[in-house]
Amino acid sequence: MTDYNIDFLIAGLVFLIFLLIHFQRYKKLNNISGRTFWFLIIAGIFDITFDLLSSILLVKSNPAYNSWMIFFSTMLYILQMIVVYIFFNYTQALRHCNEDIRTRNVKIMAVPILCMELAIVTNVFHKQFFYCNAQGQYVHGKAYLVTYIFTLICIAVVIINCFINQEEYQKNELRAIKEFLGVALVCVTVQMKFQSVLMTGFGLSLGITILFWALYNPQLYIDSLTGSYSKGYFRRWFPEQIKRKRELHLLMIDLWKLKQVNKLYGVTIGDELLIQIAEYLHKINETNHVFRIHGNRFFVFTSSLMNYEMNKDAIMQLFERPFKVKGERISFSAAICGIINVQEMKEIDLLIDYLEYLVQLKPKSDRTILIQNDQHTKEGFLYEQEVKKYMATAIERDLFEVYYQPLYDLKEKRYRTMEALSRLRHPSLGMISPEVFIGIAEKHGQITKLGYLQFRKVCKFIKEHPQIMEKIESIKYNLSPLELLKPGYSKKLLRTIEEFDISFSYFQFEITETVATEYSEALYQTIADFRKSGIQICLDDFGSGYANLNTVLKLPFSTIKLDRSLLNGICYDDQIALLYKNIVAVMQNLGHKVVAEGVETQKEIDLLKQWGVDLVQGYYYTKPLDSEQIIHKLEEDVC
Repeated sequence: MTDYNIDFLIAGLVFLIFLLIHFQRYKKLNNISGRTFWFLIIAGIFDITFDLLSSILLVKSNPAYNSWMIFFSTMLYILQMIVVYIFFNYTQALRHCNEDIRTRNVKIMAVPILCMELAIVTNVFHKQFFYCNAQGQYVHGKAYLVTYIFTLICIAVVIINCFINQEEYQKNELRAIKEFLGVALVCVTVQMKFQSVLMTGFGLSLGITILFWALYNPQLYIDSLTGSYSKGYFRRWFPEQIKRKRELHLLMIDLWKLKQVNKLYGVTIGDELLIQIAEYLHKINETNHVFRIHGNRFFVFTSSLMNYEMNKDAIMQLFERPFKVKGERISFSAAICGIINVQEMKEIDLLIDYLEYLVQLKPKSDRTILIQNDQHTKEGFLYEQEVKKYMATAIERDLFEVYYQPLYDLKEKRYRTMEALSRLRHPSLGMISPEVFIGIAEKHGQITKLGYLQFRKVCKFIKEHPQIMEKIESIKYNLSPLELLKPGYSKKLLRTIEEFDISFSYFQFEITETVATEYSEALYQTIADFRKSGIQICLDDFGSGYANLNTVLKLPFSTIKLDRSLLNGICYDDQIALLYKNIVAVMQNLGHKVVAEGVETQKEIDLLKQWGVDLVQGYYYTKPLDSEQIIHKLEEDVC
């Protein structure tokens, strides 16, 4: 009689039981791989249990236990095949591939597994794997090693499948699978060599433990601060919900005032505020799936329209009253974006883009705002998406156009300078607003390439039409914040001007008020490069944001362009008129030329002349014109 060592089996069983308890205590991943992993633990526990029971009876070698011995052994080998099959399913669940491919592979693998299971079940008749003799002794049949060989073949299939499709796994997933297979392979081989050392169950428990700590450690998918699901888990969970074609509704909570709270009260208070909000979101409905996507954003998913409405009302009520945090009463507003039937978005990146679009629609207000998806909003978003798709082609083929809008000198009564403006014509959508395509270009890292292409066009146009320089003293060209902050970009522009043999002084670069305010320190070197070469700098959109005289004095602007919004009401509101007049006077006293932007009426022109404004720009004189139109326009005698 063989003396079997069951210590490894007992250790393995204890491991898996404690692992199951630990897995159940923490928030589990509600996705295919998470559920499959749970089944793997359960199957592993039963497998080791039957291995342990059959081993105990084997040692006793009592004919009275023969039937139980055969039953436990049969269950053991059945469960071993089930474990192998579940693990194969698990490796497929982790793959980032088409659902049909995973389903096909699982079905194919089921065929040999079922055949082997059938052979094991019928072993009671053919006794090729194992049986008990008349003396009650457990005897290995002629085909006993077939079970081990089959297991090794299945392991080899998993290895080959993972190797061929390794690009469809994350690095940590692939590493964990390899470690599991390595442990299993070693333990099966050891038990084949030393049949008295029962290692397969221990190897299984050790492999499952490796998978757990590598892939299901709560730190990997749970936000440590709030206890919500993390962004990483959201990227695995959402595609699975889409494939299951489940009804799904989303509320996004954008805590746009969080940065302000952190500055006023400290990060600790801000963190406590996030914890309170997360706890509330979890309590609204136990069926909700709550994700913390960014530092200040939560996603709340529900599969019921009734729950969606309940969540919406409850969240709105949450932000109606001040929060109590460590003795502080903090009024805290949010932007809440709701999407019904979010499964129709189908792609994560499309959903993220749409939510960003919704947030941008938030009006300037300190109140909590609800922005819900509707057909009009969706059409606006799809319009931007269509432009986004076209952008790559437009940049690659250099399909952007340059229009020019001249600025009129009220004192000299002539066009003195003109601004170069980018335009994009879509084959089916027509002319695209610069606000749309420039915003897209900035968001997707295309702005510097686009800006440089347009700048070369401007230089080429000036070079090919020297008569322009006879009538126009300078060209104004807008620079985006990303262009200004990109290292080496300013020198690239200067080299381009040299390439076309145009005087640096002929250019005036426009920088918006927002850029000057937010990026003033980073701008110094760039502006210094321009000024050193003789290029003038214009502050654009003054009055649209938070710029002040201190900003103007710090940076060497030669020209100040007053935003169109300052003109509103100057013809009928004495206070607004007085403000505009005083701004003009202050700027001119500081040595800056003043441009009035957005002029459209004769009354506005009369007041601007009276106040001594240097230049005006707007539809009153002319709209932006293409290359041919601007040449004809400048040839006209304007009185």
